[in-house]
Amino acid sequence: MVLTLFGHEIRYHSPWVQNVISGIGVGASAGLYVALNLLGAGGGRPNSAHVVQVVNATLCSVWFFSSSFGGSILNKLGPGLTMCLGVQTYAVYVGSLWYYDETGKTGYPYAAGPIIGIGAGMVFITAGYISTAYPEEKEKGSYATTLMNMQGFGSAIGGIIPVIINRDKDTAAGVPRPVYISFIVLMIIGGLITLLLLRPQKLKRDDGSVVAVHPARGAWEELRSNLLIFTDPILLIMLPAFFPAEGFLVYSGSVNAYLNSLRARSLLSFIAVCLQIPAGWALQWFLDRPIWGRRKRGLIGLTIVSVPMVAAWVWEMIRVRNYNRNAPITDPTDWDEPRFGWIFVLFILTWVFSQLWHNIVYYWIGALTNSPQKLTHYVGIFRGVLGAGEAVCFGLDSTKIPFLAESGGILLFYVLGIASFYYLGIYHIKDTNYDHREEGAVIPNHILEGRGLTEGQNVDEIKRGASVDEESGNVSVEKVIEERV
Repeated sequence: MVLTLFGHEIRYHSPWVQNVISGIGVGASAGLYVALNLLGAGGGRPNSAHVVQVVNATLCSVWFFSSSFGGSILNKLGPGLTMCLGVQTYAVYVGSLWYYDETGKTGYPYAAGPIIGIGAGMVFITAGYISTAYPEEKEKGSYATTLMNMQGFGSAIGGIIPVIINRDKDTAAGVPRPVYISFIVLMIIGGLITLLLLRPQKLKRDDGSVVAVHPARGAWEELRSNLLIFTDPILLIMLPAFFPAEGFLVYSGSVNAYLNSLRARSLLSFIAVCLQIPAGWALQWFLDRPIWGRRKRGLIGLTIVSVPMVAAWVWEMIRVRNYNRNAPITDPTDWDEPRFGWIFVLFILTWVFSQLWHNIVYYWIGALTNSPQKLTHYVGIFRGVLGAGEAVCFGLDSTKIPFLAESGGILLFYVLGIASFYYLGIYHIKDTNYDHREEGAVIPNHILEGRGLTEGQNVDEIKRGASVDEESGNVSVEKVIEERV
């Protein structure tokens, strides 16, 4: 008897189980990183904001290059080792913030910036590849939602720890030592768990078919492929949608630290990431709804996220229009004050729908192609440009740019991204990409059977007649289809 969950078989060699393991790695790294940033000043005390902003700006700048060219690392080391090493760099980063809070010395945190920048690229190139290349077309929304919800689950765990520790503190103090220790332990454990990730050629879908694999390449060929992807017009159209995807983290952490007490910040971050999880599953219901075509699903999902997200950011601009960052708040808002109510509602709206934007981006990337080569590049560039946008936000935030200008800039790029996705959804997303040849893409067995391509033979017989790359384990199903048709 095979156990199932959410319609997927629970098998170690299942692509879905591998996506969950990948999500654990993302939750233990980026999820906890998000929770730490939401406490304000990246986890540092309010008066250390400048140092931490410089560290994060360095992190995100390096992240751009490590993500954009991370496919070579993934192919060489495999997903398990790549993600494990990447997650451990987050522990180095948290340790540097702890060290700085204890000593006030900047050497360690400045060195940790580029280290975690490299690690972040390794984590997300792996997670993004798994969540877009492993699923069938009908599962793209489910895999993206699982990945982002695992990150949200990590943030929720990271958020409840300071809520418990700081429940009796109504001051604007920095992060206590037990929070740093807890985060480092969780990151190390989460990173070790990702060693369970297998190379794609060792995986089988529930119908027995293999998953898409990235063809083996030499170092120079891989670099050339990375550079040529920047000439892809589809990718260039998507860049405005990538840029603001995590800039809101910088803004939210900064305005949170400016206005609220430590325990209020802790509560906001915890509730926000908890609500992000059911919101993600609700969105996935639309993105994978089988009675609709993929174009309709994508456009409806985009509208569901975009309308409240834009409204929330307009409201946020109105709220902060008179805030003066050069005049620190002497009476931070606490969670038992009446004025906290509207702050709470608006923070939740901007946070949840900005996080759901990631789900939309992953869905769009996965809907545009099944080619593992393109998916690796698309995901890498997404995380790289996202990191560049976050670096710009950290840099501007460190200059104490007015909150009105910062939130307005983030909104502008969201609007540009929404417009680009509507264009791609209307003119470029098709109901299936299985009807044309894409390098490395593997058509599921049940799709082949449904098209009558077996001619009385079962799927195993087709695979025995197909050509197989001995190194990658990839079945050239396209050759079989060509011969049968």
